[in-house]
Amino acid sequence: MKYKKLMAAAAALGIVSSVFSVSASAAANDDFSGYVLMNIPYSSFYGVDSAVVSDVDAISSATNKTGNYGKAGGAYHSGITAGTAEDGSVAAVGKDNGSKVQGVIWAVKADSLDAVKALGGSEITDSSSVTVATMGHGSTNSSVLNSYQALAEAPAYSYYVLNTAPANYVELDGTGFKAGNSSAASKNIDVSASYGTHWGDVQLDIGEAEETSDKIINGMVITAEDGTTRGLYHLDQIWSFNQVAWNLGAINGLDGKKITKIRYYRSVKDTDLTDVSVPAYENYVYDYNVDVDVSEIYTGEVTGKFRNEKGLDISGLPADAKNVKARVYFTTGGRNAEYSYITPVTVNNRGGLDMDYVDVKGTRVSIENGSVTNSEGAVTNYGELTDGTEYTVDFTCDNYFIRSIKVVYNASENVADSEPESSAADSSAASSSSSKASSQAAAKTSTNPTTGSAAGGIMGAAAVLGGAVLVTRRKKN
Repeated sequence: MKYKKLMAAAAALGIVSSVFSVSASAAANDDFSGYVLMNIPYSSFYGVDSAVVSDVDAISSATNKTGNYGKAGGAYHSGITAGTAEDGSVAAVGKDNGSKVQGVIWAVKADSLDAVKALGGSEITDSSSVTVATMGHGSTNSSVLNSYQALAEAPAYSYYVLNTAPANYVELDGTGFKAGNSSAASKNIDVSASYGTHWGDVQLDIGEAEETSDKIINGMVITAEDGTTRGLYHLDQIWSFNQVAWNLGAINGLDGKKITKIRYYRSVKDTDLTDVSVPAYENYVYDYNVDVDVSEIYTGEVTGKFRNEKGLDISGLPADAKNVKARVYFTTGGRNAEYSYITPVTVNNRGGLDMDYVDVKGTRVSIENGSVTNSEGAVTNYGELTDGTEYTVDFTCDNYFIRSIKVVYNASENVADSEPESSAADSSAASSSSSKASSQAAAKTSTNPTTGSAAGGIMGAAAVLGGAVLVTRRKKN
């Protein structure tokens, strides 16, 4: 689709108006309540909690999703997300404009309005309005954000003057920020960790954070037992109230640690974006006490090579790895993928298939042909390699998360069998503990592998976790 000229300034789009209008009443210091909503860069906001954050410009986020009010409404972003198509309809153009989340929208207490203005932001008022848009599943979704909501597409340090003191706020201290009031509600909840999901190296299931489910997410801070504290970004680590994930490199220092607290910064959510009215601003802080061990992520290079149709050799496993297991498979298609299994599968009680993990003996994954039959008589074979095919190899391990690898089987490279060399990983292996298959496990049919039908795979939490390889220790306080 060809677009009309994208706006270089707010006035160039008919769908955006008065984003930077000035309120005469707010302009006078005599009328200043002492509190504003403000666009605060991530590093400055999380610095109040002494939380370390990575460089937001180095984060590869879903740039065409920044206009999603439900997922990113508590943050502000750079770049314009909505434009006009040739037919006059709204088009999602965030990706074209390099739109990226930049920080948190939160309440600030200041000595004067002049101190707020000195930071260089623009004033947002009740007459401000901005249209944001995002593309998803082949269609464009747009929302008109009014009043203080228009901060979402305003520069850093832009502000909206509040009439009354909010429940929670940080304080403007010169040109920086410090802790202010935080009336946090505290609760003990269960949290579980999974690894190698669609969303990241580590994913946390925080389903019991029910108090936050109907509110906008402004920010999240994770604290480990040793005091390590990390702030999370929207659309790269924060996807919903119960879905948080990160990749090593973007967030370092939490793997191999016990997480003891998760803090949510939340605010009231507008449940009706079809009108121009917005709810009165309210914000909330929730401190959830948790007890979840996060496995250490192995960063060494692991490679594989098929020795022949009966064995796969693995190189580069950590020397002190305990109880290493693997599964091998091939998929074609997307949402309704077809699976070809190399390691064994088991029929579950729903008539679907679970992929089994097999021991990595020394450095060798043994391959055997076999088949299983479900209650409806459908037969699924496993162990049959196809020349020239790239297979996925997933691992489980008692003391590491080891990333999946890809290995191509080339029949022309087959060599004679021999006993695999012993390895430290094998000699230190603990007693076998079964690892359930992830939501990627499914029958070799065109049926969605997470449906749980006769050709389906694992449902429930594993499916929500986007293909988690391993779900670990969770303990209720």
